[in-house]
Amino acid sequence: MKKKSIWITIIVIVLVVIGGGLGYYFTQSKTSDQTADTNKTENVTKKKKKKVIPKKSTINIVAVGDSLTEGIGDSKSIGGGYVTRLKNKVHDKYKVKTNAYNYGVSGDTSNQIMTRIQNDNKMHEDLPKADIITVTVGGNDFMHLLKRKGIDLTATDIANEQSKFDERLKQLLSDIRSYNKEAPIYLIGIYNPFSIYLSNIKDAKTAFINWNKGSAQVAATVNDTYFIDINNLYMSKKAMKKVKKDGVNPYLYTEDHFHPNAVGYDMMTAKVFEEVSKTSKEWLIK
Repeated sequence: MKKKSIWITIIVIVLVVIGGGLGYYFTQSKTSDQTADTNKTENVTKKKKKKVIPKKSTINIVAVGDSLTEGIGDSKSIGGGYVTRLKNKVHDKYKVKTNAYNYGVSGDTSNQIMTRIQNDNKMHEDLPKADIITVTVGGNDFMHLLKRKGIDLTATDIANEQSKFDERLKQLLSDIRSYNKEAPIYLIGIYNPFSIYLSNIKDAKTAFINWNKGSAQVAATVNDTYFIDINNLYMSKKAMKKVKKDGVNPYLYTEDHFHPNAVGYDMMTAKVFEEVSKTSKEWLIK
């Protein structure tokens, strides 16, 4: 009986030890599983807490300038030149309501645009609420010089006029900044539409390059102002072949061979939108 009792005691002890071990194992396993689940939950929570950058719900584009801003030469089915297209591109890409206010007037020189900035009460209302400001200026200043000098136009004439224009451009951009100190300004340079008319004036090509360089330097002195060079936009090999063959640039309005046509405005808009997109943090973020 004593031996039997001893064996029973041993078996009980073994069962207790085994039971305790299993209990510890299952407890630890459960705890580990709970910890893993907790970590997964925390990871999911962390992912959900990814910082969302608040965007503006409405973007206002104010376009100031000459006939390129007005959209002369554009097809009637679209209209509004690069301004209408830019508005549509901003809306489509960034999914925000987009308004455009077009203050382009055909034939305006830099002086005339400045006069309107100073005296147009409607512009005074729209400029302060602008998120994006675009400017076209200089083409008519150059045209006036060409009309005065004709084929006698020299590099010195162009350099003198450019120097005067740069001073006017500084004032024009300063006037815009006085109504809106934060919105980025996109200054669109002048382009050479005179491949037909000025082919005999050797300084013409260099003149446009230098004129745009001067405008770019002026833009660099004004905060958050970006210069967009479109000088060679309509002078591709394809265009030049067409000019030599038919006397017509396929990207320019056939009635004046000066302003872009619908395709030309598509090309201009693409250049402007490229710069606008690169700097979206300046106008899209609240």
